[in-house]
Amino acid sequence: MRKYYVLLGGFGSGKSEMALNLALEKAAEGSCMLVDLDVINPYFRVSEREDMLDKAGVELISPPYSMKKIEIMSLSPRVYAAFTPGDGTVIFDVGGDHVGAAALGQYKPNFSRIPPEDLEILFIVNPMRPVAADLQSAWSLLEKVEGVSRLRFTGIVNNGNMAEESDLSHLLAGYDLVKELSDKTGVPVWGTCGQERILKEYEAYAKKHGLEEKYIGRLYPIEILMHRSWAKYLKEGL
Repeated sequence: MRKYYVLLGGFGSGKSEMALNLALEKAAEGSCMLVDLDVINPYFRVSEREDMLDKAGVELISPPYSMKKIEIMSLSPRVYAAFTPGDGTVIFDVGGDHVGAAALGQYKPNFSRIPPEDLEILFIVNPMRPVAADLQSAWSLLEKVEGVSRLRFTGIVNNGNMAEESDLSHLLAGYDLVKELSDKTGVPVWGTCGQERILKEYEAYAKKHGLEEKYIGRLYPIEILMHRSWAKYLKEGL
């Protein structure tokens, strides 16, 4: 059976970054399909990295005409191929808020047929962004996303970051927030996501100061692949 990951979160949460890294990891292990379900933000989506994904052997399903200088807010019928029998991994990168998450609602019957042990629905939290900067904001967004997608989260991910300016303090802020959110909602913490050097600092800090492992989860290192530094743009383009 295929393993499914559905990644959702507010704008700037880093879900697309995590989706790319997860797709490259799973493609190295076997087959992987990445479904770009972001019909809200056409200027910051995993489809921008189509060449990279193709070289890695990731099958990308994008909205019609994405990255073709034409934007039609519709979904590809190829999305249904993600639910056909097969092996490997399928990853859904979904639009940045409850409006974008509404695109998932039509696939509820398909997700319902997936065994629970093969489906991870993850809420990516970055406290450095206003949409999830505190418990009330994050909790409200989580409930709205669940309501429109008709799916229930299986895990929360701490992805406290400020892109290239990220440091340990951002993951610590994320720890405090996901701890509160997990206690409030009953949704367990799936893991902590960040650049490898910062995760090592975080791991050492957690051991020294006794942070609870259940609010840390697995440590998931990522490489920054979607960044928008001006210097990189001038050198390489998008």
